[in-house]
Amino acid sequence: MGSRCAVAVLVLAGGLMLGSGCGSKDPNSSAARQAPAATVASRVILTGNIPRVRPADFRGPTAVYRRHVRATLKVMLGDVARLRAAAAAGDLTGARRAWLAADERYAEIGAAYGAFGALDAAINGRVGGLPGGERSARFTGLHRVELALWDRRSTRDAVAPAARLARDVGRLRTHVGRIAIDPLEYALRAHEVLEDTLHLQLSGQASPWSGAALTALRGNLRGTRVVLDSLRPLLVRRNPAIVVRAERALAQLGRAVRETEQRGTLPRWDALAQRGRERLAGLTAAAVERLAYVPDIVDPRPARPVQRAFGNQEAR
Repeated sequence: MGSRCAVAVLVLAGGLMLGSGCGSKDPNSSAARQAPAATVASRVILTGNIPRVRPADFRGPTAVYRRHVRATLKVMLGDVARLRAAAAAGDLTGARRAWLAADERYAEIGAAYGAFGALDAAINGRVGGLPGGERSARFTGLHRVELALWDRRSTRDAVAPAARLARDVGRLRTHVGRIAIDPLEYALRAHEVLEDTLHLQLSGQASPWSGAALTALRGNLRGTRVVLDSLRPLLVRRNPAIVVRAERALAQLGRAVRETEQRGTLPRWDALAQRGRERLAGLTAAAVERLAYVPDIVDPRPARPVQRAFGNQEAR
């Protein structure tokens, strides 16, 4: 075999094993002529003079998303106001209902979390990793209120953190117009929002006391559709099939979420039967898989240079 076959197999992501062409003595054989690793641009399937996506092409999509964030935060401020009023009146049921609405609104703007900085931690930070845990002064926002309303069943403990939450959401809405949304990060959020839902919400980590994974999923699903719709003009020129498949997967997931509603409200995640949880997790994973192609199609970075396939290089 000689030095041309130093390695017999490659280990690929997902645990797949792929032969490296060992045994191909003839450099002109089909194995030796195997196509090199594809560049990002090669995923474009339409013919014609279609330029690569540039960072400037994201001005329209990110402007759409900023407007969405600002409008959603306005509604969230109303939810938080109702939360504060219910907590002050000792209305546990009303406070919980308002909290679920506010949490769902925040889930709806997940594609911009990376641009929110410290305000995201103040509004949506979790207790994990904080010195002192639940007693930490840095544990604020939605999940601090969640702890009070569900674990402690106390509206009194929710009053102060709900007031802080209202201030932080108001500050965030004021700064939305100046928030810089990186084009690459925005493209990645097309699938990362639901990916985080799968890992954090559907695992029960993100909302452990309220069991609000389904309402968060519904909000994340709505926000993902906004991202996909904003990128549609860039995508359909390059690979319309990606859009069709992604929309089909999102529609199927949306129907499954609606089927779990009980008298117009979503149940706790841990109240669903195991088969129901597995079905929703599987549909979420399927949607993530379909959406994972979106960033490659609209990747604003310069094209990667073509690389030779490993194992097909001449020995020097």
